Amino acid sequence: MGWPERLRAIEAMTRESATEIGVAAAEALELWVAEHEGPDPRAFVQALDEATRQLTDRKPATAPLHNLRYRMVQFAAEMLREGVPLDQMREELRDWLRGYRTHVAESHARIAHHGAEALVECEVILTLSYSRTVFAVLEELYQHNPDLSVVVFEARPYLEGRRMAEALAQLGVSVTLTVDAAMAYYMDVASAVLTGAEAVSLEGSFVNKVGTRPLMTCAHAHGVPAYVATETVKILPPTLRGESVTTVVGRPEDLTAGWTPPEGVEVSSILYEPTPDRLVTAYITEEGVVSPVRLATLSRPLGV
Repeated sequence: MGWPERLRAIEAMTRESATEIGVAAAEALELWVAEHEGPDPRAFVQALDEATRQLTDRKPATAPLHNLRYRMVQFAAEMLREGVPLDQMREELRDWLRGYRTHVAESHARIAHHGAEALVECEVILTLSYSRTVFAVLEELYQHNPDLSVVVFEARPYLEGRRMAEALAQLGVSVTLTVDAAMAYYMDVASAVLTGAEAVSLEGSFVNKVGTRPLMTCAHAHGVPAYVATETVKILPPTLRGESVTTVVGRPEDLTAGWTPPEGVEVSSILYEPTPDRLVTAYITEEGVVSPVRLATLSRPLGV
């Protein structure tokens, strides 16, 4: 599989979490680094910049890809300035990418631990869509509280909530799958809301699957604490700090699915939306549970 095919495969990851997309991108970039031809280090760094840009263009709301781009290009540029030979540069970058994947895997265990501690008294948790990070928290929490119940909102148009419900049911968790419009209905029994994130901006918002903002707004109105489980690699890099976190719109056919809209009907299939972090009680990260105002203290590069 060549680079264009790997790009298309990552672009087609519509039901996977941001973490899974980031890991897949790191694996693809490791192969790109190994396979790229040419003896000129400067040309190599320029080609790396272009390759990572192609990744972020295909998934603009997925922060791990922006961080991979920023950190890899920064690392490669530093080695170029220091006169590091190209073969060594390749090996250093491949080592860094392997370290990235290890860091993500270890982050899940730490987030799960911190999240289970923060939510240990919760009996009913509401969540939306599928998040590998959220699942890790719920899995550990269930070990401490076998009476845990989880309500999962389906998350149209791709219905990733079904994946979350299936995964929780396999653990033995008492789980209810329901429509997104039932958010307010379940607030009366909720102990907490827990979602993941595609991207987190230090400008005061985060991006996640559409439906997250009304879920958080409902929780705020009902006095239900709302948490976001996220790795620090999802905090947008400095190059994007001044920009608003984006909304992503999918294809109309993602929503219509066998129905032909009549003339005059415009179909808007929003996939991801920003949510202000004034609605967030705390972020659950591998470094601990922190308020939105303290999040900036956790944003640091992965070894570069």
